[in-house]
Amino acid sequence: MVADGPHACSKLIAAACDAGVKFANMTIFEDVVLREENRVGGVVINWTPVASLPREITCVDPVALEAKIVIDSTGHDACVVSKLEQRGLLKTQGFGGMWVERSEDLVVEHTGEVHPGLIVIGMAVATAFGLPRMGPTFGGMLLSGRRGAQVALEKLADLTAPAK
Repeated sequence: MVADGPHACSKLIAAACDAGVKFANMTIFEDVVLREENRVGGVVINWTPVASLPREITCVDPVALEAKIVIDSTGHDACVVSKLEQRGLLKTQGFGGMWVERSEDLVVEHTGEVHPGLIVIGMAVATAFGLPRMGPTFGGMLLSGRRGAQVALEKLADLTAPAK
């Protein structure tokens, strides 16, 4: 079966909105929120136009969005993973050259928690683990997203389970 890309994406976005997802347009990721034992506890964002202005003329503080689980789906930039690397909390491998036939399975296989509270999906997985670039394989990104959602649900269940 072949699907028209824009039609398929718009249906996925509509389904996400129908399920309660909120999109934060015109925002930029700035930092991570860290909790005890350096567990990721959210992200720090700012309004993109404010972030592009010199600090001397802006007085808008960034916003911390706290979360039990953060999912880095920022593509090969792996912005959240990279911020943890800058802090010395993990080491990435950087993505390799494009090898579509191999990378799609590897990305799905490696999708998961890379640091307490942080799950990587999609092309961010390639950067975190030094895997080949995935290229335009949207099926692999969708499968990685589904796997990441399963991991997130398992982690959330563990976090909310009564202490034994």
